[in-house]
Amino acid sequence: MKSLYATLISSMLISPLCFNVFAQQQLPNADFEGEWVDCMPWTFYQDEDSLGKVSKFIIGKNPAGWNVSNVSGMVSFYNGAASGLGATQVGDSVGGFNSNAAIQLVNTPNPFMDAQIVPGYISLGTAWSTANPTFDLTTFNLIVTKSDGGSWGGMNFTERPVGLEFMYKRSRGEDKPDEKSTVVAYLWKGHWTQKDVPAIVYMAGSPVSVDMVDRDRCVLGMDMTGCQGGEVTKTDDAELIAVLKAEITENTDEWTKFSGKFEYYSDATPEMINVIIAAGDYFGGASVVGKGNALVVDDVKLIYADDTQSQNYPGYLNVEMMGGQIADNQPSTIVITPTGDGKCTFLLPDLTLNLGGSEMALGDIKVEDVTMTEANGITTYAGEVKGLTLTGGIIADVNLNGTITAAGEVNMKIDVMWNSVPINVTFTSSTSAI
Repeated sequence: MKSLYATLISSMLISPLCFNVFAQQQLPNADFEGEWVDCMPWTFYQDEDSLGKVSKFIIGKNPAGWNVSNVSGMVSFYNGAASGLGATQVGDSVGGFNSNAAIQLVNTPNPFMDAQIVPGYISLGTAWSTANPTFDLTTFNLIVTKSDGGSWGGMNFTERPVGLEFMYKRSRGEDKPDEKSTVVAYLWKGHWTQKDVPAIVYMAGSPVSVDMVDRDRCVLGMDMTGCQGGEVTKTDDAELIAVLKAEITENTDEWTKFSGKFEYYSDATPEMINVIIAAGDYFGGASVVGKGNALVVDDVKLIYADDTQSQNYPGYLNVEMMGGQIADNQPSTIVITPTGDGKCTFLLPDLTLNLGGSEMALGDIKVEDVTMTEANGITTYAGEVKGLTLTGGIIADVNLNGTITAAGEVNMKIDVMWNSVPINVTFTSSTSAI
């Protein structure tokens, strides 16, 4: 019996099925430290049956599991060989957040037509773009019309995360410095199909069209006015389950945390997920894309309800009031409870003052809706509460400021104003105060 029990336990530990029961699904290669593979833009694949050949034009690299919006330009053939006129790379590997690799996305001009700026974005789905180029024989200029693009498809996925986080740096070029950066993530089941979407751009003639399954705009139920492609149909079970849409507008040359929450429309179990992170205004169209606008992204992580559990930090209290030291490196604990959207609740339980040899219990110092800002591995906390009711009917105002490092080093300054009397409270993870 003991041998059978050991065998069953071993099977549970190594079984992929059992592992999936306990592990919440995450995104592939989310720290970008894994393999980077050749990027072959989807618009450059040729139909072997119609053209008698298959072309695979490589533009830069993708982090495995993701697709960068590099483009191959216009297809042309010479002596049976295919080439791409105006091929443009918009994504590359750079140093990461305390790591070797992150993805840098830059809106980049087409080398053949400087006025055509290729938007830089990364997606779990397939990145695509199209246009209808024609030559003006009177001016010998290339005119591009009917441009469109985005992402279609995604990754198989059956979880219900509450949010998405990643680290980023952001900069703007001189062209359109007010262009926002975009974060879009969505969960769905079933499928949407759009007929006759232009997919492969040739130097002469109309682009080749395909039926596109689960185009981003179709799944999200967006207005298709001005978009390329034909009729949209969907399967009977097609359902948009949750969406996260957010903007990043502040530039920073330090690593900063993005945090956003999904809005759920349904209790259904998802079948697919797509995450799109863009250096610029993803749905804004070609006219808003700013040359040189860049976003560096690392450590993309889905957040689940369990990730918002409280975190206890043991340390030491120092309290000064009316020129006297009321608490001197008194052992204590604070509790941080994340509440989403870069917010948390701060709790200092059972604050007790030593007044003239007698103890006075004030109760809990609780500050809700505290702002959390992360940069370079340090989280900064700021919040306040007016009219906090303490033990014995005491009413006080509290102002909180402090930091916690990734290693758990805590420095908190908790200013309490009681009946016009300031109480200066500091909490640290070591016996040395702020």
